[in-house]
Amino acid sequence: MLQILNHKYPFFKLRQADYQNVNTDLEKNYLLSSNLENLKLSKSTTCLLIGINPRYEGSKLNLSLRSRYLKGNFNVIQIGSLLNLTFSSTNITSNTKTLKSLSEGNSVFCQEFTNSLYPIMISNAELFKRDDALCLVNMLNFLNKHVNIFSQSINQDQLNILSATINDVGFMNFNYFKPIKKKDFKDSIGVYFVQSSFSTPNIKKLLNLKLLNIFDSVNHKNRILITQSSNLEAKLILKLKKSFQLNTHLHLPSTVFYETSGTYINTKGDISKITKIIAPLGQAKDD
Repeated sequence: MLQILNHKYPFFKLRQADYQNVNTDLEKNYLLSSNLENLKLSKSTTCLLIGINPRYEGSKLNLSLRSRYLKGNFNVIQIGSLLNLTFSSTNITSNTKTLKSLSEGNSVFCQEFTNSLYPIMISNAELFKRDDALCLVNMLNFLNKHVNIFSQSINQDQLNILSATINDVGFMNFNYFKPIKKKDFKDSIGVYFVQSSFSTPNIKKLLNLKLLNIFDSVNHKNRILITQSSNLEAKLILKLKKSFQLNTHLHLPSTVFYETSGTYINTKGDISKITKIIAPLGQAKDD
């Protein structure tokens, strides 16, 4: 619907709140593998989690990993923060040098992949928001390539990317949107945030730069700010209005996931249907 609006009225510019250095040419670059089903997971003996908390970001995936672990002969290795995944795992620190040593074949855990069946590697979409995202993705693909060569598996596996939010996957399936920049605030007469958080690093950076007078002041008058989300970030909105001279603010409350009926694209790229469980309160409406 946003794309139709953008094509019909070219003065609308679609932007995303944060940077994402992701290659959207192929769906496998930003989705979980379609082969990552219970059948394949049941054959796997090793899983590598890279900077991901599946208990929070993908509860269904975490349940599948837990179910596989309880059957035995399944090792979970973590690169990232210490987490309680409800099942045992081995944490090998959160340093990127550890990932580099794995890719070079200099880590003792390389033997784990060599002797494993159908090894699985899973990371998350937050990886693409790093400045060194392209280098890390190349390193992970290099590791995945050599794991496929030396492990005792027949199929060639891909790096699995789990997205924490449904909107990110849906937008990347349609098109790649440029991140919002200071020029967008400077040239526009209004900004409309649809299900976007003001606490993203890019928005915070723009606010801090404006408060420090790093870039020029805005000359437009009677500018409007519209927010559409299920929560209201009052302090950040007040700072945004003051910094960019947004005189009018209109908030459109939207329903949460369990108050909505419709379809969405899940992290595997499949279209799924949801049914409203509870009725929304007040004036909240579907997106």
